[in-house]
Amino acid sequence: LPKGYKVKIDLNNGKGLVAMTCSGLTCSLSSNALPKLDSPTYKIGIYDSKGVLQGALLNGNFTNSFLASASGYSKISNLGAVLPDVANLGSGDNDWACTKDNKTGLIWEVKSDNVVLRDKRWSYTWYEPDASKNGGVAGYQNGNGNTGYCFGSDCDTYAYKNSVNMKGLCGKSDWRLPTVDELMTLVFCSDGKYGTDGSCMSYDTVTKPTINTVYFPNTQYGYWSSSPVANYYGSAQGVNFGNGFSFKGLKSYFNFVRLVR
Repeated sequence: LPKGYKVKIDLNNGKGLVAMTCSGLTCSLSSNALPKLDSPTYKIGIYDSKGVLQGALLNGNFTNSFLASASGYSKISNLGAVLPDVANLGSGDNDWACTKDNKTGLIWEVKSDNVVLRDKRWSYTWYEPDASKNGGVAGYQNGNGNTGYCFGSDCDTYAYKNSVNMKGLCGKSDWRLPTVDELMTLVFCSDGKYGTDGSCMSYDTVTKPTINTVYFPNTQYGYWSSSPVANYYGSAQGVNFGNGFSFKGLKSYFNFVRLVR
């Protein structure tokens, strides 16, 4: 922010606007804690050195770059470097390609929208040849014969993982499918109502997709996890970001994939 500018947040608690002091891209709130920025009950404003509001107050579904530290996420470049929060998604070395969850330490693939290997549109059948990981059934290779749902790899989860690792996404080659519990940590319920398993309690009152779309753009709904279903060998688990719930699906079904490391 320019010198003397302040960010102010309406905490909707009867105390009015609470100021933050900022230096560059880092802001510190004078109160005890930041509110959830995605909640529509909060307002965010930028004020100049004379206290004049710059533009209109914005509701909480707008996330300012200088408030990124409150999100718990960091952008990671194609080479693996931590980026400022204003970085844009792209294929260049210093462009944004992955997102780190600073709470869990996990780094996640960010889907693209450019009709290449990691495009948001591609979907895959579930396949894992390692018997110690597949719950007794390997699944279905290359889309079970339906190969028109992906690009740059065979249309199964195992092939996709290997193709991404060959390219060294964000400087690493140890990407994998997340477990269902890991995938559930990405669920974000905009109404703040979570079940005991981290799912959204109300489908009707949450913004969809149920994920932080600032750090996970191009998100579709159903994503495979690496977790097979116990006692139902032909199925695996996933997470539906259309409603914030986990699901069980036949390994022959097509779902999306978001890798993690």
